[in-house]
Amino acid sequence: MSDKSQKQTKHKEIRDKFHPGRYFANYKTKRFWVGVFYLLAGSLLSAFALNIFFVPTMFTMGGVSGMASIIYQLTGQGDFLNFGTLVIILNIPLLILGLVKIGFSFVWRSIVGTFVYSLVLDLARPFTEGWFEQYLDIRMQSGNRPDPLIFALFGGILFGISMGLILRGGYTTGGTDVLAVVLHRRWPNLTIGNLLMMLDVLIVISTLFFYRDEGKHAILLAMYSFIAMWFTARFTDITISGLDFSRAVYIISEHKEEISQQVFKDLDRSVTLLPAKGMYTGKERDLLYCVVSSRQVPKLKAIVKDIDPRAFVVVHEVNEVVGEGFERDSADFLA
Repeated sequence: MSDKSQKQTKHKEIRDKFHPGRYFANYKTKRFWVGVFYLLAGSLLSAFALNIFFVPTMFTMGGVSGMASIIYQLTGQGDFLNFGTLVIILNIPLLILGLVKIGFSFVWRSIVGTFVYSLVLDLARPFTEGWFEQYLDIRMQSGNRPDPLIFALFGGILFGISMGLILRGGYTTGGTDVLAVVLHRRWPNLTIGNLLMMLDVLIVISTLFFYRDEGKHAILLAMYSFIAMWFTARFTDITISGLDFSRAVYIISEHKEEISQQVFKDLDRSVTLLPAKGMYTGKERDLLYCVVSSRQVPKLKAIVKDIDPRAFVVVHEVNEVVGEGFERDSADFLA
């Protein structure tokens, strides 16, 4: 091989090694596996919370898991079908509805998340069965059993963290999330957040009927379930990114047009272009400003990273946002 050919080959190897496409491919692969890790970790934690705190106490969570819990309790806790199997069966018509009314791009992560979540629930059951009776529901020195409130608190917190991890990985467990988006498109005046709350409240209230054989205990079970549900919702948001659901993002990049268009397309959020000047260099630059839900922040950062790895991004909390898309009436806050 001639010296010229050797130099060309060496230059090609160097160029391929530092080519941006190689970096982006590695970054996307890493992001994919991080998402899978969050999904598996969240599913394992949810299995722990449900099998140890919710099922033995007959507490009911919101969503399809709550409906599955009611059926699971009424059919002998596994004598009919396993918990995870019930979750999949109840999700099938809702996911089909989502595919028809919303589209595959929105629903496919719900399909994956639902399957993994349900599978882990059933696989973890043999390992967690009996833990509640053996380690938690024991008499104290006073002779009394623990207050069920402690189970509602810890169960709600752990289940909330688990849901936050799954959502942080970019997946969902399907169910009423999909139904809420479909109903919102039919009645835009009803926000997705309010629809989810109404559906969850109806599921818990329904236990007053389904658990009526428990007598007065049915009312207490519903009350404890509402407490657990509040902690679940709270710690889901905290796990995702902080205590509120809105973030303001400033972006400085030479690729402002590409970033803006991708944000419009993937997040359905508007972007404002602001003139700016670097006081050190004296150079005139453009600044992109965007307000998104906290659940969209990881996706926004990924968009910027994919287009311009050298972009300067600042994210800060927003105490309150009033306007279209920020009363939880955007389907994207579920993403």
